This record gives sequence, structure tokens and C-alpha cells, in this order.
Amino acid sequence: MSSKSDTLLFLSRPFLTKKQILKAQSNNIQDHRAYNQKKLAIIKFLSDICVQLRFPRKTLEAALYFYQRFYLFNKFETELCYTIATSAILLSCKQVETIKKSNEICSISLRLRSVAKVTPEILDNFKKRVCQHELRLLEAISFDYRINNYVHIDEYVIKLGKELAFSQETCYLAWIIAYDVLKTEIILVVPQHTISLAVLKIAHELPNAKSTWPTIRYTTFESDEKSFSEAYFDLLNFYINSFDLCDLKDNMPSGLQSISIDTFIELKKRAGREYGLKNPTDKEVDTDLYLSTQYDTSNVRERRYVLSAKSINSEVASMNQKP
Repeated sequence: MSSKSDTLLFLSRPFLTKKQILKAQSNNIQDHRAYNQKKLAIIKFLSDICVQLRFPRKTLEAALYFYQRFYLFNKFETELCYTIATSAILLSCKQVETIKKSNEICSISLRLRSVAKVTPEILDNFKKRVCQHELRLLEAISFDYRINNYVHIDEYVIKLGKELAFSQETCYLAWIIAYDVLKTEIILVVPQHTISLAVLKIAHELPNAKSTWPTIRYTTFESDEKSFSEAYFDLLNFYINSFDLCDLKDNMPSGLQSISIDTFIELKKRAGREYGLKNPTDKEVDTDLYLSTQYDTSNVRERRYVLSAKSINSEVASMNQKP
């Protein structure tokens, strides 16, 4: 028997460009329409769980990040997605410290799916499946706990809104818009505080299309203009292309004019040329093993996850120095 052991080394890459996301999904999602329709159902499902357990929105946000990351590296199966979603909300509770017992979360999950009679045996078997998938969710994020630890969109909407001296009405409108963010994939592309800035810009412009966004140094907010623009245009495109799916149209604060697709088309016209993060070339994406490889870990004895490329480079350098 060979004494050689295979090792897989994974570098955490918490954010990917849209082209990289499409490449990763192409290995695991056969029907994007079915996936997107089911994702909307999952958002409502997780939102209902959060309402019943009185979770803050950050719990929902983190759960949807985990859920979407999972299907970048695992096959999408419609019959499994509610189990994955339940695992995601359970993991999210631990991540953002809104702790609930797994029995309680799993019971509500089964009840919302109209399981006729939740017996102790059914609950126990479901809980075991949910806990088993937690490990796969952690592998999908390379065990990187930094992303959802301290920064969350709705909280930073308020903090950054105060910093920019926006009115309470503007911040409230931004808070409403932030829920629609979760229907997009932008949380896989740019950090939450950058998304918060983009949400605030839309909220600032909606009451008056001629409102001017203040000149700010994005580095002051630990961001950059390209990432901000990526999030801003992604949200405008969502409202233009999927207006019927948005919650904003039915939850506009009183005193503000009604909105339509034309409202967002006008905002996009005023914004000028669309730009954002630079996408890698097709060749770079196709040769990126992180995105194009379907990992079979059944025969792998060791899997290692690191958060920094510096750690890998240091280890390679030390190995090269050995006689």
C-alpha cells in the first residue's frame, strides 16, 4: 500500500468577479432559470424563519452568502436546497451570534415546508442531515469567518448614512433597498460596507433624480470607486431587469413618489457609462483551477485551508530551501 498521501490546499477567495462566478456555477448548475427561481423561494423561506425567530437581518444576509457560495462548488439539486438553506441559517446564527437551538430551527424549517406531522424521529433525522451539510458549507467558504463577522449591510447603511449627514428618511429608504440586495449575487462580489454605500446613493437619488451624490474619498470608507460602481450598477440593473421581483415598489415610505422601471432607467442614464471591477480574461478564467476543477475529495487524506497567499508563499519558500 502506498504511503503517499494526497493533499489539497485551498486559498480563501471570499469575493469573485461575475465572470468567475459564472464559471464556477457552470460546473454545478445545469439550469440557471430553475436555480434562480428556487433561490427566490429560498429567500422567502429563510426570511420567514428569521421573522418567526426574530432574527436581525444580518442573520439572513450571512445565511444567503453561505447558501450562494455553496452552489459555486457543489451540484445544485432542487430536492436538497431547503436542507442546505436550513444548514446555512444554522451556521449563520453561530457566525453572527444570534444563537438558537438546532431543534428549534429545524422544527420551524419542517413546519414551513408543510411537513404534516413532525415526529421526534423525523426531526432527529432532518437535524442530522442539516448538521452534516454544515461542514460542506464551511468548506465552500474555506473556513473563512472574516466576511460576516462584523460588517453587515443594513447596519452600515445607518452608520455611513450618519457619517455622510443624510436624513433619517434617506437612511430608512436605503434600509428597505438593502433587502433587495439579497436577491442579487453582489454579496459574492464586493464587501458589505461597499454595498451599503451603493444602496445609500440609490436612496439619495430616488426622491429627486437631480440629487447630487457627494464627492467622497472611497478610501476613507475602506473601499474604492470601482467596487462601489460595481455594486451601484448591479443594483440598478436588478431593478431594471427584475422590477416585478423587488420588494421596494410595495414598501416605499409614505410621502415619496411611486417608482417604476423608468425611474431606474433614468438614474442609469444620469450615471453615465457603466463600469466596475475588471474581469479576468476568458483564458485566465478557464485555466483557474479553483473555478474549473470539480474536486473529488473521496480519496484525499488531507485538505488544508489558508486565508492568505503569503502563508502559501512562505511554505513554498521554506520547502525549496530544504536540502
